[in-house]
Amino acid sequence: MGIRIVSLNICHGGGKRIARLADWILATSPSVVVLPEWKNNDSGRCIREILTGSGLTTIASARGHSTLNSVLLGAIDFTASWEITPANSTVGDLLLIEVSKGIRILGCYFPQKRAKVRFFQQCIDLASKSRDVPFVMIGDFNTGKNDLDVEGSGVPFDCADLFEALGGAGLVDLWRARHGDRREWTWRSRVNGFRVDHAFGNEAFIKRFPTFRCEIDHSPRLDGLTDHSAVVLEAD
Repeated sequence: MGIRIVSLNICHGGGKRIARLADWILATSPSVVVLPEWKNNDSGRCIREILTGSGLTTIASARGHSTLNSVLLGAIDFTASWEITPANSTVGDLLLIEVSKGIRILGCYFPQKRAKVRFFQQCIDLASKSRDVPFVMIGDFNTGKNDLDVEGSGVPFDCADLFEALGGAGLVDLWRARHGDRREWTWRSRVNGFRVDHAFGNEAFIKRFPTFRCEIDHSPRLDGLTDHSAVVLEAD
């Protein structure tokens, strides 16, 4: 049996959209869910209860502040979890889980601007230590390649060099591995598009799942459920 990972930034905790978001997420039949911009508030607890009631075990950051954007992970069969957010970070979170198939999945919500530096460093270090284990990092990186992942006159990304450095840590941009230099956006300003939501995998993951599929699903954004498109990674 394979794995289906669905990552969707739910936009400032989801608010009154939370029930519709939960319906959309569950309709995708995920085995793993990654929800950047989850908040530890009433809406966040609501979607967590819905996912748990549907058979997903959930974890979230222990920081607990209801006004902060964090990340929630849920999985049908996870066996272990670790919080690896850089120490003293006031924004952003990194949560790592291992599922029963022996795959490690890092759910990411990166901060903006130069605050991303320590997050990239943490991810590069973890990836370097995980070369022998199927490893995926997926979520909202708030970063991309400045030559391909920014539309028109959009503001260039900070830390684009560190985004590129993920390759040196043995990670492959799984969407680009299937779609080449295609330009597609997961978040849009009023005038420009940006690809900020990503899925990376290491050689051990690709060797185990050589026919993996990685797609961007625009329907939750176009339907007004959130301001981001989803990233869906499937591996049989």
